[in-house]
Amino acid sequence: MQLIQSGKYSMVYFDPEKDHFIKLFHPKPFDKLRYALGVRPHPGHNFARIAARLAALDIASPTIVEARKYRLVTENVHGAPLKQLILASEALQTRYLDILVAYYRHDIHCRGLHTDNFLVRDGKVFAIDLDAYKAPRFFKYSKREFLDCLKRSLKGSEAFLFQRLLARLGLDSDYRPIETRT
Repeated sequence: MQLIQSGKYSMVYFDPEKDHFIKLFHPKPFDKLRYALGVRPHPGHNFARIAARLAALDIASPTIVEARKYRLVTENVHGAPLKQLILASEALQTRYLDILVAYYRHDIHCRGLHTDNFLVRDGKVFAIDLDAYKAPRFFKYSKREFLDCLKRSLKGSEAFLFQRLLARLGLDSDYRPIETRT
């Protein structure tokens, strides 16, 4: 196994023989308490739960081999980062915006919805890093926070995507509904 990424609360390995990614979670004590109390699902279980929600919305994610509390194994998507392809493809821009609109309307929240957290294979967009996603169980997350996080993520050459998203949602730059005049 090869160590791919080492983070503050997780380690990601790649098993070239099985062509699998293995993510091991090491949450801080406060988060472990939240998981134990059922306030938030364990990260491996959360990935599986979110993947099922996304599948119901026709949004692809990596195939899950194993999802335990603090261990997740997924198949390799063999995709290219959306960030490398999106500026040259109107179809990928449209699909990415479709996904963001679905997240917004179905209260799926994540602070890392930048184009690096999506892969493309054969024209199909895959959402990755689902363990960081949140979906309502007891309460809904702020749509303003969702949009603020996304605005911070889509900057530079990708900033136009945020403006296109607001237009698709019928919101102005202050996130207020645009009134239609007849």
